[in-house]
Parts: sequence; structure tokens; C-alpha cells
Amino acid sequence: MDTLLVAGRVLVSLAVVLALLWYLQRRIGGKMRTARTTPDAVTVVSRQTITPKASVVVIELEGRRLLLGVTEQSVNVLHADEPVAAPAADDSFEHALENAVWSPDAAPVPALRAVSRRQLGGRHKQPTVLAGSILSPTTWRQTVEALRPVR
Repeated sequence: MDTLLVAGRVLVSLAVVLALLWYLQRRIGGKMRTARTTPDAVTVVSRQTITPKASVVVIELEGRRLLLGVTEQSVNVLHADEPVAAPAADDSFEHALENAVWSPDAAPVPALRAVSRRQLGGRHKQPTVLAGSILSPTTWRQTVEALRPVR
């Protein structure tokens, strides 16, 4: 009988704690929700990943666009643009296309050409799975060469 009484007290206490948490979440969470619905001061316009741990981000802040370099350790401003004017109502894509100027004697964009291994002098080998790791024989050769005294 005592075990049943203790279990009942534990369940009632648990219900009171959960009800208090729910009430506080509703009370405090409502204030936070209204703060999040205000217009954002910073808008991410675009993001391009360069490496798995680095990317370039274009943000808009107070009418200005900033190009940021983002890594795990830092965020650097790469370029700051002049304030961006809001587009007028009559500025549509069709209007911009009509006003675009093209001249047939404009310089073409140079195309990238493929380079063969023979043109590279045969020095570059296909990277192996171990390339750059501590298990790679090439890494150990480079380490020995770096530590070898100069004669």
C-alpha cells in the first residue's frame, strides 16, 4: 500500500512539473516568437561553398551588400558594395532586356582548354586515396627531405 501511495505522489509531482514547464514555455515562448517576426536586419542573398569548411556569402545589411569569406575560424569582409537601390516598379526583366546593348565586335570570352598530362611534363600523377594523409609514402618522403640537413 505504501508503494502505491509513493507512486501516486511521484506521478502527481511529475504532472505538476510538466504543467509548470508547459505554462512557462507558453508564457516566455510567446514573447520570443514576436521578436522573431520582426524584419531581419541581415538578409543572406546567396551562399557558395568553396571547400567543405569555407564558403563565400553575399549578405544585405541596411541597404548595403557585403561579400563575406566564411571559414570555421573567421568571417572576413571581402568586398563592400554601395547601397542597393530598391528596383522601380517599371524595371522589369523585359525592360532591362530591351535596353541591353550588344555589339558584334565585342571581345569574346576566352574558352578554357583541356591540358593533357604530356603538356604538364608528366610530373603530375593521379592522386591516390592516401594522398596528403599520414599513411601516404609521399608524405613521409617529403618529411624526411624537409628534416634532412642541407649540405
